[in-house]
Amino acid sequence: MTSLAPRSRRLALSAWLVALLLMLPEPARAASPDTVVLGSDQEAVSVTGIWMRRIYAEAFRRLGIPIEFAVYPTKRLSTTLDEGGIDGEFVRVHAYAAAHPNLVRVEEPVFSVRFALFTANPALRLDRLSDLPATPWVGALRRGVGVCENTLKPLLPSERLSEVTTPEQGLNLLLVQRIAFLCEIDLAMWAVQQSAEYKGVTGIRVLLPLGEPVPLYPYLHRKRAELATPLAATLKQMKAEGLIERYRREAAKEFSAK
Repeated sequence: MTSLAPRSRRLALSAWLVALLLMLPEPARAASPDTVVLGSDQEAVSVTGIWMRRIYAEAFRRLGIPIEFAVYPTKRLSTTLDEGGIDGEFVRVHAYAAAHPNLVRVEEPVFSVRFALFTANPALRLDRLSDLPATPWVGALRRGVGVCENTLKPLLPSERLSEVTTPEQGLNLLLVQRIAFLCEIDLAMWAVQQSAEYKGVTGIRVLLPLGEPVPLYPYLHRKRAELATPLAATLKQMKAEGLIERYRREAAKEFSAK
């Protein structure tokens, strides 16, 4: 019995030390950042959808932040982001922030787009927009593209300017020469021509650019405002490395192979 007492005391002391250690606070751990949900109206199977997802997947990988993507119709996308239902959106114009006080613009554009009049007629020439009313040409614009609507509707009567709902409809009208020109965004025209349906189509060209290129910026809900500066720096570095353009080429190649 006497030989067991020291051993019992040692066991009791060991148990007390373990209990004491368990009561001590754990070393501080870096909290895993919450997943960021970015919204878009571009489906993942579209060429621009592939391109944009590749850009942001790499940007947030560099930031060490998990990311998910969500697709909404354009109007619902805007409302959902305003209400904080998602954390951000792929791209919007610079002025978008003025009408959306809950959002923070990331001060590094992802890329720029250009609005232009496109044609499939090699004989057409137009040096100045002010010369358009004097021509006999009939054209079209895509409904909802504000720059096209605000530029052309004051210039031309309604019988000379129709509306289409998709870039594909406008391109088809150009190809069958139902219209002389189409007002569209260059990115939208590029994306349409990557599809199998229009593979091999040539002769579509810019008849007249409308103004300077327009930069498009990512937007975040203000609850994730702390990400704006590091995301801007990351996108700037990716552009310097040529990744944005490389991803565009890869997306076109992947899309056309489907």
